[in-house]
Amino acid sequence: MACSLPGTAVALQDFAPARLVGEDGSPLKATEVGTAEAMVFAYPYAGVPCFLINLGAKRAHAHGLTSSDDGGYTNPPGVGRAGNLVAFVAICTHQLTYPTPSISYLRYASTASELATAPGRIVCCAHGSVFDPAEGGQKISGPAPNPLLPVRLAYDPANDGLTATGTVGEKFLQRFFQNYKAELIERFGPGGYRQQVTGTTTAIALGRYSRRVPAC
Repeated sequence: MACSLPGTAVALQDFAPARLVGEDGSPLKATEVGTAEAMVFAYPYAGVPCFLINLGAKRAHAHGLTSSDDGGYTNPPGVGRAGNLVAFVAICTHQLTYPTPSISYLRYASTASELATAPGRIVCCAHGSVFDPAEGGQKISGPAPNPLLPVRLAYDPANDGLTATGTVGEKFLQRFFQNYKAELIERFGPGGYRQQVTGTTTAIALGRYSRRVPAC
């Protein structure tokens, strides 16, 4: 992605489209996405976890936002028949906490929690940051300097399908790769975590993706 000066708006970067599918490989339908927890899928690289969230009765809105790594951008609006499905790179912008198969300190709190204080927020139990997925992933509270970065979804009303088509945050993602290189190589093999996701990407409920998801 081209460099941007501070305050300069940048478009979301296009990546190869990846249709979201379930664990059995069948196309995931928007109506199958529950509201209780986030689903996890990889995009735009194999080592980048993302959250798919159904906001329920809420409709997501677009905002002009800023990433300290990548500059200003406008997050995409929600998709689906009710405009309530959104996706974000599931890496906290504070200290790059992210979901792993063993544990996820980052989660979508569909109901109010001690940290979230209100329903429908993304919380990072590692250091206490709270984000609002209905408002572009903006930070509500905590030490995170920036919003969670968005993933653009395309919705096909003919088959109720969801496809990831792009994101913002190339510099942010490269910093994530640098910080967790050894851990990512152990999971995906040398260079495997940098492989672009194409064709399809499997979406798994966070409670199945991570063996432990602390509540906070």
